[in-house]
Amino acid sequence: MSSLHRPHPEIPARSLPRDSGVSGLLNIDKPRGLTSYDVVSQVRRATGQRRVGHAGTLDPLATGVLVICLGQAARLMEYIADSAKRYQATIRFGVVTSTWDMEGEVIERRPCDGLTLAAIQKALPAFTGRIAQVPPMYSALKRDGQPLYRLARRGITVERTPRIVEVHDIRIVGWQPPDLVVQIECSKGTYVRSLAYDLGQALGVGAILADLARLAVGSFRLEEAVSLEALIAAGANDAWKCHLRPMRAALGDMPGVEVDGDTARQITFGRAVALDPKGATQRCYAYDSEDTVLAIMRRSGEGDLWQPEKVLLAR
Repeated sequence: MSSLHRPHPEIPARSLPRDSGVSGLLNIDKPRGLTSYDVVSQVRRATGQRRVGHAGTLDPLATGVLVICLGQAARLMEYIADSAKRYQATIRFGVVTSTWDMEGEVIERRPCDGLTLAAIQKALPAFTGRIAQVPPMYSALKRDGQPLYRLARRGITVERTPRIVEVHDIRIVGWQPPDLVVQIECSKGTYVRSLAYDLGQALGVGAILADLARLAVGSFRLEEAVSLEALIAAGANDAWKCHLRPMRAALGDMPGVEVDGDTARQITFGRAVALDPKGATQRCYAYDSEDTVLAIMRRSGEGDLWQPEKVLLAR
């Protein structure tokens, strides 16, 4: 796809501060052709922030929601990564490539003129619920410290252990043979490329992932995302901060509880405190009067004591 390598705006060089104190989250609409690390690097330069990371890799071919964590929010990546994902995928039947997507070498073509929408609808339920997936060779998973994609580029194929993932729903939104467009809601760790490949094998015609857009990661939606170009343009005068979401956005539906100054100090020293977070059973987060997230808390025993599990702000 020629659009994979379209040019991107240059970012003016700027020195990075030792510690800017900015913490929060950016919902970036990742453009096609960039790796997730490319986006992190460009955000770091555009915002002048030193501590920047992403919560959930997108392949260069894919577009859509990429959650960027700044400052202390980087310590909350795991909570975002654990969130459910929603994708829109175009699956192309009749072809198999080395990478199971458009970027690989074509290794097989099969006739699919007789493939019907009814046959696809009949096959899809086998790919929902808890299913076992074999990760693609062209993936960032590691074997003996080496990413699989590096082995694949050297012509080495290794056995991959199937992983259990959960596909909550697959909904057909378009069918123009040989292309099927679906929306997929799934757990973390789901490879849509694997799903496309496996569906093609099940139908006997082969398939690849022709296009992929991530529509949502937890509460982060594509319609609310800022383009990388817009963020870069806003970087020169710090206007990018208007796109910054608070750290609590990483915690989804986790209950929160406001604490007073003395309790906040105890928490930031790592001490268990008595709390009454509404709706919480085993985990909650504590925040202060300035709406700053202090720590992730875990219930200690069966009483009202809660132990800091991850302290985010030191006093």
